[in-house]
Amino acid sequence: MSEAKSDYRAVLAADLTLVLVSFIWGAGIPLSAVLARELTPLWAVALRMLLAAVFLIILFPKVIAASTLRDWKISFIQTLILVCVFVSMTFGLVYSTASKQAFIGGLNVIMVPLFVWGIYRLRPSAWIFAGAAITTAGLLVMGFTPGMEFNFGDFLSFIMAVFYALQVLGAGYCSRRVEPVRLVALHIIMLAVILTALALTFEPIPAPAAFAPKILWSLLCVSLCNTVLCFILQFKAQKVTTDTHAAVIFSLEGLFGYIIAVVSGQDPFHLQGALGGLLIIIGMLITELEGLLKAKTKTGKPEA
Repeated sequence: MSEAKSDYRAVLAADLTLVLVSFIWGAGIPLSAVLARELTPLWAVALRMLLAAVFLIILFPKVIAASTLRDWKISFIQTLILVCVFVSMTFGLVYSTASKQAFIGGLNVIMVPLFVWGIYRLRPSAWIFAGAAITTAGLLVMGFTPGMEFNFGDFLSFIMAVFYALQVLGAGYCSRRVEPVRLVALHIIMLAVILTALALTFEPIPAPAAFAPKILWSLLCVSLCNTVLCFILQFKAQKVTTDTHAAVIFSLEGLFGYIIAVVSGQDPFHLQGALGGLLIIIGMLITELEGLLKAKTKTGKPEA
């Protein structure tokens, strides 16, 4: 097998991993909406991170203990970005809906190539821009049905999209400098400390009666699956694939979030959503086609 073809298959495997992450994150949006409304917004995300931090300390004590000051400093970059992501996301869900936030948050797909261009002076390929543009169009078609108003929660969701784009860039930067599992553990521990401090400062401590079985199961799910598992998978995959490519794939989170929100009864189904979802898939496939064509050019006809 040629080196080019081997590289493409490694990137394809990483991209499929990011599709799985997008699905889990999309499925977790309705759960996060439930937590934000049943608990107070900051406590909802603080408790999620506290649980995740406990799991990571139990699972990887030696990895955490062996971390250097450099590891902690680099991981803190992701911590600061994600504080902004989770605060804007959680408060946005209070004033908006799960499906609208999924779509607005997905607009980071067009921001990431622009940020890469501006920060690294690396112009993304025409394939990336085409895929990102079509994906953004799909998100807009899905997210804004006739008569829908743009409210304060939607504005917070847009702010979240900006920081989400920075999170994708930060994940690529940090995961190439700190081993992914260590990076996840360190930045989640710091996130838990900062968000808990914010919750204690600005919100009352939740009463024990607030923790119904549905809330406890939702917290457990978003802590283990949407936080610990997904961040480990994301950081490992972004060591292989590009940040701009990852951003296009993460746009599927909006599609998955919409499907779950409709199935769970949180939002109504619109035929317009199906068209938008098709555009998102086309945009993602365009970026995958670029890698396939490059591999074929270097190696000749692909193997059967």
